[in-house]
Amino acid sequence: MNSQIRYLAIVSEKPETLANFYSNYFKMRELGRSDDGDVAVTDGFYNISILKQRSESEETGISHFGITIDDIGAVEARIKEFAPNTDIRKEAGGLFHGDYRVTDPSGQSVALSTHQFHTPIVERTFPCIRHLAVCVANNDDVLDFYVNVFGFRESTTSKKIRAQNRVVRWAADGATAVAILPDRTRRDMDERESPRDGLNHFGWLVNNIEPFLSSLPEGCVSQRPSSRPMAEYRGFDPDRNPFDISQDKGYEIDVDRWVHG
Repeated sequence: MNSQIRYLAIVSEKPETLANFYSNYFKMRELGRSDDGDVAVTDGFYNISILKQRSESEETGISHFGITIDDIGAVEARIKEFAPNTDIRKEAGGLFHGDYRVTDPSGQSVALSTHQFHTPIVERTFPCIRHLAVCVANNDDVLDFYVNVFGFRESTTSKKIRAQNRVVRWAADGATAVAILPDRTRRDMDERESPRDGLNHFGWLVNNIEPFLSSLPEGCVSQRPSSRPMAEYRGFDPDRNPFDISQDKGYEIDVDRWVHG
């Protein structure tokens, strides 16, 4: 099955401000706007849909991600075999949503699209998104779900960590490295660095990191501990959504296949 993550939804009080940040500093291009104030931007591969907060009770921040699929029937068959308690629900479709939605074993919503989330087919340039991270309580169950249902692979990095009896897992879809991290009760990360359970942060790959970092607003980024794999810096956008930046460490996007800046 040829399935890849190509969508990220962020809920914001001010979508245009957030879209301008990623357009100005990360060279993202606008895909479109809705009458409700949503703005979609792209790095050439991902559709980043910045959704207008609909009510004060709706939580802002990184909300959910989405996977492209060729055939919903094939996904339904795999869910029936490997995750029979998982429901597939229809979504609104269009530029800002998937065609369907499922929930993984951690409770994380995942949009599914048979239209590649309306992203253009262009050659990827830098900066580009190559990493997502979730913080969950059931790391192996989550990894197995994405491997069995969507055909993701467990990366070599993950297998090495598994051999050390650690709970962190890494999945790869051929374009994105997905970190499946411990939840808040078990992780050793600084709370200021990584406060959210569920979908936690995403990561950029750049090809000339020093000038890139210098171009960002003052105080936007800080260096990550050298022990952290696949990212040299952590930053925050105007809504305090965390993101990683890497050049030399890079990301393992498939088994023994790394991308570097």
